[in-house]
Amino acid sequence: MYRKIFPLIMALFIISACSSNKATVKNTNIFDAEAYLKQANEKIEKGYYEDARKILEDIKIQDISGKFAALAQIRTGDTYFEEGLYEEAAIEYERFMDLHQYHKYTYYAQYQLAMSYFRRIKTPDVSYGVAQRALKEFEKLQTLSPRNPYIDVTENRIKMCRNILAEHEFYVGQFYFKKGSYNSAIQRLNMLLQNYPESKKETDTLFYLGLSYKNAGNKDKAIDTLNILIENYPTTRQSSEAKKLIASFNNNKGK
Repeated sequence: MYRKIFPLIMALFIISACSSNKATVKNTNIFDAEAYLKQANEKIEKGYYEDARKILEDIKIQDISGKFAALAQIRTGDTYFEEGLYEEAAIEYERFMDLHQYHKYTYYAQYQLAMSYFRRIKTPDVSYGVAQRALKEFEKLQTLSPRNPYIDVTENRIKMCRNILAEHEFYVGQFYFKKGSYNSAIQRLNMLLQNYPESKKETDTLFYLGLSYKNAGNKDKAIDTLNILIENYPTTRQSSEAKKLIASFNNNKGK
């Protein structure tokens, strides 16, 4: 999806940057920011990112109009993004939005900023911070521009970020459970259910929460939690295990 949208954005950049077709004579002493921007775009297309950044820096310094300087700033972020240097890309996109809060490509910069964090996500156990930031930036984009052209992609990315964060919370909750710190597990797993409802880890979370309540000596809470699991996810393996666990509670009542 991103590869389909990116060329369209680049086309818009070029259209935006083009001057009128009036027959005017250019002063050769005037810095031709438009021509420089074209050179920078050609360098980016060929993968010469460092060369492109040098040209873009000249535009930012010498463009009197400010129109091409704004585009040069956002394209600087693109060079880092394309190169896979996502931390540097994020800095440039944020700088663009600080300098050009009401620019028509602010939504693009916001999307790229969110993607700069999203691309840094690896495994849930080590990527909690960047997943949190990616989620925040994607949600900010929805608020900033509800009709932005990335809306479908953004909604999908938000779901992915929330699942990653839920998986991290489950990882921590399960760690506490295995350690025997059942109250800490209960707190963490309840937080997961509250903050990330309907995540991919919900069935596992409900099951381990029920077990944590059981091991903490609160059988009533355990049964209530396991019944929620059985009711909401009746065909899952965890639901079958929950039924067996509740049956064991009933069998031990008279003992």
